[in-house]
Amino acid sequence: MSWMGGWFDPELEELFRDEPELMETAQQVRAARPQSEPDPRFQNRLRAQLIAEASRGHGARSWWRLGSTHAAWGGAILGAALIGATVLTFVSNHPQDKTITAISAVTAEHAVDPNNVIQVKFNQPMNKTAIAKGLRIQPATVVTLSWIGNNLEITPVHHLTGNTPYTVTIPQSSLVAATGAVATTEIVIPFATAPTPPVARTAPPTLTLSTVGPQGTGIDGANGTLLFAPDGSLVSTAGLLQTAAGTPPTATPTQSATPSPSPTATPEGVPDNAPNGAGNLVDYAAGGKPFALTAAASAAAYSPNGTYVASAVDDGKGGSTIVVTLSDGSQQPPTRLTDSSTPVTALTWASNDRIVYTDGTTINEVDLSGKVTTLFTVSASGGTVGTFAPGGSYAYVLPASGTGGSLLDIATGAETVLQGSGTEVGFSGDGSTVLWADQSATPNRFWTESVTQQAPVSMSLLNANATYSNIAVDQDGDEAAYLMTLPSNVEELVVAEVPSGTPIAIEPVTSAPSALALSPGGDHIALLGTDSNGIVQVQQASVPGATAAHVAPGIPAAANSTLHAFVEAQVNGDLATLGSLSGPNANAAANTPQNLSRAYVISSYVEPKGVVSASVELIVDPNAGHTSVEVASETLALAPDSSGSTYVVTRIASTPLRNEASGPHVVAVNSSTQSGQTTLVVSFDSDLNPASVEGAVTVLDSNGATLTSSTVYDADSRTATVTIANAPAGALTLDISTALIDVYGQTLAHPFQTEVGTSS
Repeated sequence: MSWMGGWFDPELEELFRDEPELMETAQQVRAARPQSEPDPRFQNRLRAQLIAEASRGHGARSWWRLGSTHAAWGGAILGAALIGATVLTFVSNHPQDKTITAISAVTAEHAVDPNNVIQVKFNQPMNKTAIAKGLRIQPATVVTLSWIGNNLEITPVHHLTGNTPYTVTIPQSSLVAATGAVATTEIVIPFATAPTPPVARTAPPTLTLSTVGPQGTGIDGANGTLLFAPDGSLVSTAGLLQTAAGTPPTATPTQSATPSPSPTATPEGVPDNAPNGAGNLVDYAAGGKPFALTAAASAAAYSPNGTYVASAVDDGKGGSTIVVTLSDGSQQPPTRLTDSSTPVTALTWASNDRIVYTDGTTINEVDLSGKVTTLFTVSASGGTVGTFAPGGSYAYVLPASGTGGSLLDIATGAETVLQGSGTEVGFSGDGSTVLWADQSATPNRFWTESVTQQAPVSMSLLNANATYSNIAVDQDGDEAAYLMTLPSNVEELVVAEVPSGTPIAIEPVTSAPSALALSPGGDHIALLGTDSNGIVQVQQASVPGATAAHVAPGIPAAANSTLHAFVEAQVNGDLATLGSLSGPNANAAANTPQNLSRAYVISSYVEPKGVVSASVELIVDPNAGHTSVEVASETLALAPDSSGSTYVVTRIASTPLRNEASGPHVVAVNSSTQSGQTTLVVSFDSDLNPASVEGAVTVLDSNGATLTSSTVYDADSRTATVTIANAPAGALTLDISTALIDVYGQTLAHPFQTEVGTSS
């Protein structure tokens, strides 16, 4: 038993684990044991007698067998046990003094509550000053010591770290009794904490929809669409303004000094206020009075500076007229820019003075002077232009038949096929991201990518067997809304993170909305829904938990689920699960160390083309075969499976097990981006010297250049928060040097590096 310092008897601890009432008797018996070795036959008979008496007195005993998930702390030797808690016996170097004994209930426990006080019970008064001077905890932990009689209570100042092996050590020279007697061996108390309970996953909140007003009849009898203005107000292309008498009023907006475009006045046939029931382009100002901007429009968009609204209105001749008006509604009538002999189906602003529009066949540009330029013409067999990315650089071209539409670079004419795309495609408000439903696969799946890169990333969906439609994306492309129709035909409106797919809110709907829109910040959603009387209503709701400044999404929810299930299976030695979560060439069983006790997922991020990389630490707690914690470092790669609905581990690389070095260790790194500022939160297992933290932390970009950052250490949570303003998109490298020091003066044994993901 030298691995425990000579005081821990695993046989006794194991057999009487559940008999705490025998603890004091056992302590006295152990303390009174003669120092000379008895006849071995007496030991055997005593052991057999004690086991027999225990069986007769308490009935049949269920033996607890340590499985592969818990290392055999005390070895495999079974024998007589005296108490459930550990008994520590120290023979003093003064034979005339009473023998020092001590017990600790946490010894060899694998799931100690991180909030626990560690208690060591001595059988006699001790020299408190000597013990306080020598006591240490690894990982380094600031503690307070208190005494209740002969019982020492060790209280961590900041609690213990969850899912972490610990060792409490009191050296032999510090184990001095009040009488002056000194123990002949040290105290070593190994134990491990239970994982910190995760925040309970609650069902996403529902949306509380409120009715803004009835929707009128738009162009060609359709109900129109919805959009949000840059200031957050909701706009309907065919809304109805109701007065007390039930008729739409004329607009009464405030006046504006902003100059308007200078082409010809509004021609005949373009009304500034539509007949009753026909609808208008209506701005439902937040907290104010709604007002009409133009007649009902087939398409509308705000200029980048928010000054103007451009819309395509019916010219009464089978075509459309592009008109512009001031966004505050003060300009009546609107200004005509140009006519199209065919109906305009989509438009956007390329700049504050240029508008790009299409009738599905050609893409044209008109400036505020009325000058028109043709930019692109679709070939006879090339499909139809469906919608524009805001900014007018890209357009989505629907397939002529089936699926497989394309992303069109308008300037070059180059087209990139969006796998399986059909009619369900959405662009972010800044025009940088496209999201689409792959309708060529069963079950459906979503893809998202930057418009400038051919690197689609799979977005996790809530139900692989559902169908999806009505996609809307927010300004930054990190939040989307869509309609999910379950196999039971139940329909639900979902707001989710992109690309992780994590739901933010879910709302059951009785009928499919005919239009969806997300506000620029993703904090409001609007839809056209039918009420119980069959009337189409404009409805709006705030999105719980969403803010105008978004946090960069983590890895896809499906990848996160596979990652943690895979690591848990490694710890449990569950070969069947490892096989089911692995690709054909991963060879998970051969690459996983045996007899693991626990693991940390240090960091994870999404690489180009949607591959997820993760850094993991695998842990083996101390046992009879080794006296220290053993660790192995592992990197995993995860990729979508053939269905695209889940992820599998495709690559594993792990180091051999090694003794864990003394000093602090990194246990987790998380990253987020908000309002252009990237934050890394680094968690440690040790209490650190705060003065050493900032100088030890460096963040590098993908080219190895050092980024300007600031670091703040929080002792209570053992975390360092690293802030990088205007970090470039893509992978960053976090570097922590050996200048990092814990409260015992121990340094980080080796430089630590890991890659983390960020977003622009």
